[in-house]
Amino acid sequence: MLGRIYFISDVHLGVLDGRRSPEDQQDALISFFRHLETDDQLFIVGDLFDFWFEYRSSIPTTGARVIFDLYALRQRGVQVTILPGNHDVWLGSYLRDQVGLEIQTNPLELEVQEKKLFITHGDEFGAGWRFRLSRAVLKNRFCIWLFHLLHPDLGVLLGRWTSQLSDAQSSATPEDDRSVYLEAAAELIYAGHDIVVCGHYHNGVNCEVVGGRLIVLGNWIRSDTYAVMEDGDIQLMKWLGKRGEPFDFE
Repeated sequence: MLGRIYFISDVHLGVLDGRRSPEDQQDALISFFRHLETDDQLFIVGDLFDFWFEYRSSIPTTGARVIFDLYALRQRGVQVTILPGNHDVWLGSYLRDQVGLEIQTNPLELEVQEKKLFITHGDEFGAGWRFRLSRAVLKNRFCIWLFHLLHPDLGVLLGRWTSQLSDAQSSATPEDDRSVYLEAAAELIYAGHDIVVCGHYHNGVNCEVVGGRLIVLGNWIRSDTYAVMEDGDIQLMKWLGKRGEPFDFE
């Protein structure tokens, strides 16, 4: 019997935000991990890493302490499921076989606590042909093989550079267009889901949508927000280092 179900997204390990150090960011996340109990479950809904690619004999060193603590979570019996985001679309066997994470495809549909959930990173909401083309390229086995030919240092440097370009482009938008994920959530709830959980948009949202509920998880770059579900009720929370409190998202 599982206990609480936790959801986080958009940690972006490796990003240099300038608002706090990577060490402080990792300390906050690790303290959150360590308060989870054995019968809890954790879903990481994309973009744990700002860039991730596994070579045959090497992996990125960014966020090593977080990876160690995820392994410790698994050793304590906490179930940890991770979905790829648009920054870490190439999650691989190291995280599955050595760390013990369950890697799921995006999106993920499941029924828990008598609720039907639709869990997704959210970058596909409102996306057009450019999104479909870029995903087709990133998932293409030949393209992945070509990237494997790069020296790991060069590959990681290139990956971080493209991530920074993506961040710069998204930050140029004055505000997230809420209509994009509100309309997507309305369609999903109309189709029979009770709760839609997504990341990607970095601003935490908890609202009712035509008979269901939408949770936008926020981020761990500066906000440290997460969702927790218990007995069919889901809340958006903010982690304060030793405890959580309800997050005022307005």
